[in-house]
Amino acid sequence: MVTKLEVTKVEEQANGRLLFSVRASTSVGRVEFPIGIQNLGSPALDEIAVLQSTLGLADDLAASIRLRLGLQPRDSQGRSGHCHASPGEFDGNSL
Repeated sequence: MVTKLEVTKVEEQANGRLLFSVRASTSVGRVEFPIGIQNLGSPALDEIAVLQSTLGLADDLAASIRLRLGLQPRDSQGRSGHCHASPGEFDGNSL
C-alpha cells in the first residue's frame, strides 16, 4: 500500500509556533492532521519535526485502534505483546 504524504505550512503564530497540515492518502482513504511545532529556523528542520510528531501520532493512533479491536499492543519493535512466534512467523495478531 503506497501512501502519498503532503506537509503544508498553514500558519506562523506570534509565539514562534508553526502550524502544519499533514495529509496522507492511501488506496483505502485519506486523513489529515494538524501538527503544531516550535519554529526551528529552517524549513528542513521544521519538516523533520513535523514528520516526527506525525509518526508519534500515528503510533498512538495505531495502539488505540489495536486496543479497541481487542488486539495485543505492539512493543517498540512492532512485535505483539504475547507473541511467541519466531522472527518472520505469523503470530495471528498482526494487522
